[in-house]
Amino acid sequence: MIKKIIFLVFLLPLIAFAQNGTLKGKITDHSTNEPVIGAYVYISDEYRSRADMDGNYSIQNLPYGKYEVKISMITYDTIVTTISITEPVVTKDFSMGDTQVMEEVIVVGQLAIDRKTPVAVSRISAKQISEELGSQELPMVLNSTPGVHATQQGGGDGDARISIRGFNQRNIGVMIDGVPVNDMENGWVYWSNWFGLDQITNQIQVQRGLGATKLAMPSVGGTMNIITQPTGGKREIKVNQEYGSGNFLRTSLSYKSGQLKNGWGILFSGSYKKGDGWVDGLSTEGGFYYLKIQKRVGKHLFSLSGFGAPQEHAQRSYNQPIQYWDADYAREQGIAVEDGSPLTDLGIRHNQHFGYITDENGNSIAKSERRNYYHKPQITLKDFWKVNDKLSISNMAYISIGRGGGERLRNSSGIVYDENGNVDWDKIVSNNQEVTLFGQTYPSIDPTYSSTLLKSSQVMTSSVNNHVWVGGVSQFDYDVNEYWKISGGLDYRYYEGEHYTELTELLGGDYWINSQDQNATTNMKVEGDKVGWEAYHNHRDALVQWAGAFGQAEYSKGRWSTFVNLSTVVNGYRGIDYSEKRELHLSDTTLYIGGNDIVEYNGQFYDSSNPDLEYNQTEWKWLAGFTAKAGANFNVTENSNIFVNAGYLSRTPQFSNVIDNNTNMFFEEIMNENITAFEAGYGYRSKKFSANVNAYYTIWDNKPFPYGVSVPDPNDPTEFITANVNGMDALHMGIEFDAVYKIHKKVALEGMVSLGDWTWQSSEQIDVVGQVFEFDAKGVHVGDAAQSTYAGAIRFEPIKRLYFKVGYTYFDRYYSDFDPFSLSVSSGNGGTESWQIPSYGLLSFHTGYRFKFNKSSLIIRGNVFNALNTLYISDARNNQNGSYFDAASSGVFFGQGIRVNFSLGFEF
Repeated sequence: MIKKIIFLVFLLPLIAFAQNGTLKGKITDHSTNEPVIGAYVYISDEYRSRADMDGNYSIQNLPYGKYEVKISMITYDTIVTTISITEPVVTKDFSMGDTQVMEEVIVVGQLAIDRKTPVAVSRISAKQISEELGSQELPMVLNSTPGVHATQQGGGDGDARISIRGFNQRNIGVMIDGVPVNDMENGWVYWSNWFGLDQITNQIQVQRGLGATKLAMPSVGGTMNIITQPTGGKREIKVNQEYGSGNFLRTSLSYKSGQLKNGWGILFSGSYKKGDGWVDGLSTEGGFYYLKIQKRVGKHLFSLSGFGAPQEHAQRSYNQPIQYWDADYAREQGIAVEDGSPLTDLGIRHNQHFGYITDENGNSIAKSERRNYYHKPQITLKDFWKVNDKLSISNMAYISIGRGGGERLRNSSGIVYDENGNVDWDKIVSNNQEVTLFGQTYPSIDPTYSSTLLKSSQVMTSSVNNHVWVGGVSQFDYDVNEYWKISGGLDYRYYEGEHYTELTELLGGDYWINSQDQNATTNMKVEGDKVGWEAYHNHRDALVQWAGAFGQAEYSKGRWSTFVNLSTVVNGYRGIDYSEKRELHLSDTTLYIGGNDIVEYNGQFYDSSNPDLEYNQTEWKWLAGFTAKAGANFNVTENSNIFVNAGYLSRTPQFSNVIDNNTNMFFEEIMNENITAFEAGYGYRSKKFSANVNAYYTIWDNKPFPYGVSVPDPNDPTEFITANVNGMDALHMGIEFDAVYKIHKKVALEGMVSLGDWTWQSSEQIDVVGQVFEFDAKGVHVGDAAQSTYAGAIRFEPIKRLYFKVGYTYFDRYYSDFDPFSLSVSSGNGGTESWQIPSYGLLSFHTGYRFKFNKSSLIIRGNVFNALNTLYISDARNNQNGSYFDAASSGVFFGQGIRVNFSLGFEF
């Protein structure tokens, strides 16, 4: 017995000594997710490795124990970490970059961290964008993401829209590098302003629900963070040429310096695009420029960036009855359509705003009567200061200056169409130059105004929407100890929007009579003059201020991580109407009147030609709101985690529900919207399989009627005032699932299921300034986004650098958009469901190959969208053609058919 014990005593050390393991993994660039070839992994002279062409490394025969591992590569910060070898194979991946830049991206970009931040989140990598976006707009690549639904509406380049969990983009917070970009007046996002960002996007992170964003944001449905690449990493120059359906051409050039001497870094990108559009006459032309300069000074990382996308594109603004586009499809929906009926079967590519005009050389030129043109450059200056190991302070200031508008024919009911349903531009010009009386043709001269000049009856006008927007965010993050972290900051924004209508084209005439401009000294208008509408004022400004503060506490220990966030905001609103003046008497006779039309004195605005006439302007109105949210994450195992979060948002109303654009007066019944949200989820991560499943429950109380309603003034029944109709509530709840399974090193399966149940919850009578409004929408499903979506994809790499990907997304339970306030018992339609759009599925195909030449690459990519050429309705609104809540009453847009995109890129 003693001999056996002695034998075991000597044997055990030998057994322990024999226990060796392998450390392996992949090393990638933090900004591009590309392999860092040649990265050096060092434990000792005996145990070391270099990353191969795919970024993989392996160190074998490591005795069990703890080791300090160093990962280094020129132009990257060295990573030093401790790893325990306690099993035969330990896999550890590393992401390399500039450590301070990586921290700055997480802090300033308000990013969620996997298995730590307790929110439902999806990430779209730069690789996925480059492979799958093609010539689409950024929101379209998100359609296979849980809870997301994006469409291209009328098909204009830049006119896409996105919904998350049934909330449209007015209720989604969109940020670019931490800078909020939702319109300050109505919350909308105009994607045409961000063309070209895909070239330098590092990732898009979609946080669904209230999210983990520290700022007070209108994030009812979610938050979309677009993060651009840093300047560090390896030096890169990229040239890319694209060609797609609709004669779409795009040329792009990008340059990234990597970290230069003395801490400098540069990122530049430029693009030019031009195309005819898949829809008839939806031409587009635009450019994009981006420049970021970063400089490290001691513990400071300074970053100056600027970008813009000057563009113009034709639009298709009006949805139409189903039979207008396709009579057979209409019949399938039960609509009676007689053969040969007027305005039927014009085709899903038809564009009623488009036609041809003969130029001075006799050439027929395509021309649209709906055109958007805009340029919104944005400049941002950041300072990220790593004070010490515990404290970091970030300061950011930005300015955005937007100039542009939307052009259209002035009198939509007086548009002349040809036999094909297109705008007859030559006839419009002819009508502006000649009139026919009793069979005789005469010049279009009105002696009331001029005996020689031609009077136009139809002209082009533009709704000009200019703005200046400045803002800043200041934030600190402090590690109290190993477990606790606190952060807080301030957020300020100031916005001035200028709006007026301008005469842009007389179409063959010499002047136009603006009979609706009651304040004009003369009604004769020429190109460049401001003109008014009957119901809208001629020239107005919208002023908005936003002052916010936020604080957050985070706790992380072992498997647990939690956070509590509080934020508050005070919104200021003010309107100025330059079309309407009122008499006043100035006591200060020293007022200086300059040569401008408008001068400012002591915060008031005056007509420079008459200092006793003050423009109609409101005082500042201030409203306060706040957000409170908290969440917790628990890592059950090394592979799985669970999380919960809850929050409450008291959201201040948008400008369009505070000041009436027509009267420049404050609405009555201004109240905050209230949102309560709960969410829980589970995640699993392993080398071959990863999955997420989560459930959400969001209550939206007090949604106001858009732009209010007009009611008699109780003090003067002959006059009308504008008021909000509050009290419409909604409940959005659902389950979301997404997963990736790597069947083989070369084959991966992706899947997504999103099941929503979004319904209006109100049936009541509301007294609005003495007038009773009744609505009954309780239990009626919310429209404008598919409540159920399913997606699946398979990605196959038969050989290195060659990939094929096939994806299919199915949209179901898609109710057409409608006005829930239009439902009432008295009208007989209370509780009526909106028309359900026929379900449809879209197949896409993506492929590409990268040719390697030493340190250079040639990349060929191809995309096919709607590969089966599925005929489907992408957008619909009920009761456009009668109040029947059925297919016959709906105005619709059909989605685009099969489209292709090819690109050839060169990187070195």
